[in-house]
Amino acid sequence: MGNLAWLESVGFFDMKLGLDRMRELADRLGAPQNRLKFIHVAGSNGKGSVCTFLENGLRACGYRTGFYSSPHLARLEERFRINGKTVEEKAFAKAADRVREVVEAMRREQNGPTYFEITTAIALVLFGMEQVDFAVWEVGLGGRLDATNIVIPELSVITGISLEHTEHLGSTLAAIAGEKAGIIKEGIPVICGPLRKEAFDVIASKAGELHAPLTAVAPYSGPVRVIRSADGKASQLLTLNGIFVEIPLPGVYQRNNAKVAAAALERLATQFGFDREAALNGLHHADWPARMQYIPNRRLMIDGAHNPEGAEALAASLKEFYPNQKFHFLCGCFADKNADEVLRFFAPLALDFQFIEFDGSGRKIRTPAELAELLRTIAPDCPSKQAELESSLESLPAADGAITVLSGSLHMCGEALHFLKLL
Repeated sequence: MGNLAWLESVGFFDMKLGLDRMRELADRLGAPQNRLKFIHVAGSNGKGSVCTFLENGLRACGYRTGFYSSPHLARLEERFRINGKTVEEKAFAKAADRVREVVEAMRREQNGPTYFEITTAIALVLFGMEQVDFAVWEVGLGGRLDATNIVIPELSVITGISLEHTEHLGSTLAAIAGEKAGIIKEGIPVICGPLRKEAFDVIASKAGELHAPLTAVAPYSGPVRVIRSADGKASQLLTLNGIFVEIPLPGVYQRNNAKVAAAALERLATQFGFDREAALNGLHHADWPARMQYIPNRRLMIDGAHNPEGAEALAASLKEFYPNQKFHFLCGCFADKNADEVLRFFAPLALDFQFIEFDGSGRKIRTPAELAELLRTIAPDCPSKQAELESSLESLPAADGAITVLSGSLHMCGEALHFLKLL
């Protein structure tokens, strides 16, 4: 059985929070985390974008980087980037073979690691093999008990906090903030993005308890210039730490993400002595699929907003970047998501909805009929129909020239990008 099939047999959505098993797995692999420098990034929304900004900034200064993220959109290998590129098949296979040997031994002892623990271990081995200078290290779920939290980083970053995964992380912002704060380590600096007071107080308290210097980043409030190319793609020119920086990721929310990344790079530049301006200019090359990703020939916008905070941010961005326009929406989501809240943000901008049946890889999804019923309670006059993902994509662009927005699930976005041969 090949490594990908073997990993699939473990169970993609199997979850067992806790660090003991992950520590043992890493120790049996020779504790590669002890020989790497990490920037550890947690958050409810924005952590992937912050990570890609950080990785590009470090690479612009000549550093060799590793970037571990989750989930992947279409291919497992997307989770592992070396110097900005998806890991090569040969290197991935070598690292996976090494991890698989140890995992099978632990399974025989009735202590088998989860899918996410295994991919985290592969990242550790891979980054050690590739001798990266910095590993940009994205939390999977929460922080305190997440498998990534066995490392001692050079810097901890917490991007934003909202109600998410409440069955695992708690039902209040303070409880969820407590889980995110679990990545803070004794004496290690912390960068914190704009947070509500309830969440920030928890982060500040934990940082104080651990004597971890805390930098709180306020929301971006500087000048913004939207730059639009001939094919309709948009970027934005910001002022970050006194330097004009063009970021290629549209979206109001990306301004805060870029500002958090800039604060993190500023701190790292002080510590490691690299050129802060070169690092900030590196943000111009950031690439992060399914975040207001525009496909010109189909007039299609793909965005992975899957919770109320993400939907609110997407709606605000659509209003700003496409004023006075309305959109066709293709939506689908998993059964555990607050679909009614997401639809409340999308409905005022909608010409109509198509609710999508997509492959959830074994995880339960909201049926199109359920979503249509929710929409009737929110916007009874808004037209909707049920459709399959591929047929909806094949019918684009819309005949009326309006932009179509695909959103509601990162997993569904991955399926769409795979079908469109863009991943």
